[in-house]
Amino acid sequence: MDQTVTPELTALLTTLRDAGGIRVLVETGTGRGDLSFAAGDIFDTVITFESDKALYDAAHERLSGRKGLLPLTGDTRELLPQLMDRLAGPAAFWLGSHLSMRQGGEIPLLAEIAAVTAAPMDHVICIPGADILMSDRHRPTGWPTPVEIIALLGQGAARKVELRDTSLIAVPDANTKLWGALFSE
Repeated sequence: MDQTVTPELTALLTTLRDAGGIRVLVETGTGRGDLSFAAGDIFDTVITFESDKALYDAAHERLSGRKGLLPLTGDTRELLPQLMDRLAGPAAFWLGSHLSMRQGGEIPLLAEIAAVTAAPMDHVICIPGADILMSDRHRPTGWPTPVEIIALLGQGAARKVELRDTSLIAVPDANTKLWGALFSE
């Protein structure tokens, strides 16, 4: 299941860029590439990871030739830590690999969060579909608990964490302008 690109999601991505000063989006779980395709019009660079080879091949074909889009395949538990030292500035991490996983399957979310929070930069972390992860009733067996997710988001740079619509968003304390733009109510 791909992340549906709604006007609200486009507005969120634009706010990350404008208020947050974010120029790079890193996505896990490319799926068909819908989010990457839309984000390519917003961010200077979009790096997207897909572990399923068939989904990657289809997304790569769709996304190839678009400036600033880099689709990659492989296990994000191995690839994200390698990426961290190559980023020139803070990025927004859209950790959505669990959206395309089969129910009950192992998801790399905790390792992805750990890789981002271990980095020396103040990255923003967005976890779409967090409403499923945060609900004991709907979360598939074996998936991370809210306590595990929140604890990991608290590692590294101090971050404020809030659920917006169905996405959990962790903004570094230092980025008060972005926090205010996202959660002004």
